[in-house]
Amino acid sequence: MKNLKALLIAMMALALIVTGCSSSNNKGNNAGGEVDMATLPEPGDFEKEIPLELSGSFTRGKVQDGSYVQKRLEEQFNVKIKNVKMDTWNADQTNLKIASADLPDTFAFTSGGQTAQELYDSGLTRTIPKEMLQKYAPRYWKMLEEHQPGPIMNLKEGTEDQYLQLIAQYAHVDGLTWAPTLRLDWLENLGIKAPGETEQVGPSGGREKIFFTEETYTIEELEEILKAFTFDDPDGNGKNDTYGLLPYNNNMNWAQTLLGAFGLGLTYNMQEDGKLVTTEISQQYKEFLKLMAKWYDMGIIDPEFTTLDEQTAWEKYKQGKIGYFIAQPAYIAMDDWARGRAPQNIVEDKDSTAKVLAMAPEIGPHGQGVKSYIPVVNLSDAFYISKDVTDEQLARILQVFDYINFDNEARWTLYGEIGEHSDWEGEPEKSAIKVRPEWDLEEGNSGFWAYNFRTYDEERMQWFTSEYTMKLKNEFYAREDVKEKMLIEPYRWDLLNETKLKELDKRYSGQLNTIVDEFRMKAIVGEVDIDKEWDKYVESYLNNGGREKLEELEKAPLVSELKGE
Repeated sequence: MKNLKALLIAMMALALIVTGCSSSNNKGNNAGGEVDMATLPEPGDFEKEIPLELSGSFTRGKVQDGSYVQKRLEEQFNVKIKNVKMDTWNADQTNLKIASADLPDTFAFTSGGQTAQELYDSGLTRTIPKEMLQKYAPRYWKMLEEHQPGPIMNLKEGTEDQYLQLIAQYAHVDGLTWAPTLRLDWLENLGIKAPGETEQVGPSGGREKIFFTEETYTIEELEEILKAFTFDDPDGNGKNDTYGLLPYNNNMNWAQTLLGAFGLGLTYNMQEDGKLVTTEISQQYKEFLKLMAKWYDMGIIDPEFTTLDEQTAWEKYKQGKIGYFIAQPAYIAMDDWARGRAPQNIVEDKDSTAKVLAMAPEIGPHGQGVKSYIPVVNLSDAFYISKDVTDEQLARILQVFDYINFDNEARWTLYGEIGEHSDWEGEPEKSAIKVRPEWDLEEGNSGFWAYNFRTYDEERMQWFTSEYTMKLKNEFYAREDVKEKMLIEPYRWDLLNETKLKELDKRYSGQLNTIVDEFRMKAIVGEVDIDKEWDKYVESYLNNGGREKLEELEKAPLVSELKGE
């Protein structure tokens, strides 16, 4: 049955794409971009009731009809909202919606789906005229202008005023998104001095056991510490049962700052000896692999990592046998959403005597830093308008969109009214907001987040971020001089979709990822001689789509040019 369902979805999707691609240039509504602004009401004119089927980034099909947010929005904008009873985080459900062409008026699928161009070419979405954005969504337009080159992102090919999608501001990923941590109590037990002045992250709740310093160690110093963590009984139990480092096998988050010490960000590209290369075939990446292979051979890497994913690695770290782990600022500050993740999980128990030290990224042979979470500019995500939406409906949608996502007076669409539906965790306006237990956190009886996009400026970021995380980011991880020195960005990037890189990624990413992942794992555990097998590995990468991708990447603009540097 499951295979039959998958086949049905695939056949429907294929038929839809063929139909859409064969329908001349009249794909989607408003294909020509013409809109008669004189026939549309002025902003704020809500005399006529407009029916809308609304969906957003957090739609899970659990919103109750007549919820608090729904009723307030309907009254404020004179709309009749039809709720979307589907889980937009479920790839099977979103793909079925796409295959059947039964899409809500607005959507921002978190799982599944297609690219903006594919959705448009399949006749599923309409374009969004610049003139309408400027008139009906002025806050959104201001945000784009403040984040160049935002106003020229996601334009329909061949146009200067027709957008395929709306995008989000990601202030929450600004700055260094990862930091190395060490067991501070182990350092103290071994008589190893912290690299700089340390201070507690917070006064209680476990935060008093987590410390931070702006200083760090070199890679050579870190190696000696990891050796001591492995062989010198740092926990004092008389057993040889600890390791310095615990990687995991399902992503490379564990190595974010270690890679940064080699000047690297995975999936990025760089100039090496005057030649454009991807990180994964660079000489600096080869140096990184050789260091990891050395550490594995020394025994300071837990050999069990090959069988662990990130979540199970968190669980093993909590057992108290690992000395080094990577973390985001919110993990270090013990934000609620990060509960159970390493390294904060080692101090969550009130009886725990463990202590953790968070540091700046390690200093290595090619510098110090972390890959930027988003290349070029902190704009990302996609919010679409369905093909059947009329200009009149779009005018109303854009006003709702602009208000609930970019007017911070609309905080009630996310948390209700402070003192009635929710409360400040700590100091008002400087701490996170906690919804009261009688109201659903998302959708349900409250309708919170039911129609919102995943977009956050600094004020909105504060609403779900503890004051302790904000302090860490403001004082170090997102400080301007730190970002300038330590953020690693690609050399070229197709931000404006001017090349065929997305098409090549879809065609080759599977086989290239397999080549890279297999070689990395075999290299680290010593199954291959890196020096002897390197050229063969690079050639395999190039012959399986890598060469085509690099040739196409040469057509993409320089990141420095995109940023106006």
